Amino acid sequence: MATTSSNSIAIVTGASRGIGKAITLHLLSKNVSVVGLARSASALEIVSEEAGKLQTSAKLIPVAGDVTDESVQQQAVDLATQNGTLIALVNNAAITEPFALIADAAVDDWKKQFDVNLFAPLSLIKKSLPQLRQSRGKVINLTSAIFKTPTKNQAGYSGSKAAISYMTQTLALEEPDITAIAVHPGIVDTDMVATFYTNARDAEPEREISGRIIGNLALFAEHELTGAYVEYDEPKLSKYAE
Repeated sequence: MATTSSNSIAIVTGASRGIGKAITLHLLSKNVSVVGLARSASALEIVSEEAGKLQTSAKLIPVAGDVTDESVQQQAVDLATQNGTLIALVNNAAITEPFALIADAAVDDWKKQFDVNLFAPLSLIKKSLPQLRQSRGKVINLTSAIFKTPTKNQAGYSGSKAAISYMTQTLALEEPDITAIAVHPGIVDTDMVATFYTNARDAEPEREISGRIIGNLALFAEHELTGAYVEYDEPKLSKYAE
């Protein structure tokens, strides 16, 4: 797919590793600067070093902090606004724990899970909406197919992903000037997923493919997809794999 204007900028959460890193590097390769939000400043520095090897005028603008902290969220949005035209928000950051039966799980742990997986994305969307309306931009919310089938020990995680998928549909209905999509990225090579699936370490090429498709959706998704839940390997997304 084509490159974009060097004035274009996206926000990516969880940008320092796994699928978030793959998305970030792909966006940079398409000449789109990225405000990358992650907890670890040193991990973001590694991404910056890799980005420096790309043939692009785009830049990574790191924001180290807790994605649930509204001041950190506002910093990310302000930096995007100051450095270009915000065209996309990719809500990737998520946590899977606690792994526990409903009878055993601590409610406070579930609250933390929803804070990261649902309320932080919701807050970032609200803060980004004025810019995204103006640019007719994209909101890409990473979700999971797990919410479609009940799974023991995963009520919290599955519930948070069901909620963000439904919220994406509602956002699409309420905001006709943006394109909002919920994307299941597959079983990719990340520390989070490796906790979940013992074979995830064999999935590194899938991470790169998934990152490329999600990055291209953030840039080029057709408005007809707004409100959709999609899985990255669906045939209708094949053109976004380029």
